[in-house]
Amino acid sequence: MNTPDLFPETKPPRQAPRRLMHVCDATDDEDPAYSSVRFHCAQCGHETDWVDGLTVTEAKRGIPCPECNK
Repeated sequence: MNTPDLFPETKPPRQAPRRLMHVCDATDDEDPAYSSVRFHCAQCGHETDWVDGLTVTEAKRGIPCPECNK
């Protein structure tokens, strides 16, 4: 059973969902934790240049699209 919110005006408004870009190409570096990665947005088609210094986990997570999230 869901109880109604007693003070709905005190809730902060929800943030709009972000559009993320995901990996479309990657290079292998001598250090396996770091590599160069290119990202692509499936929504608008925007692609980045090579991005350095991201871990594999950060690259898989994706980055916000600068075109869709204006």
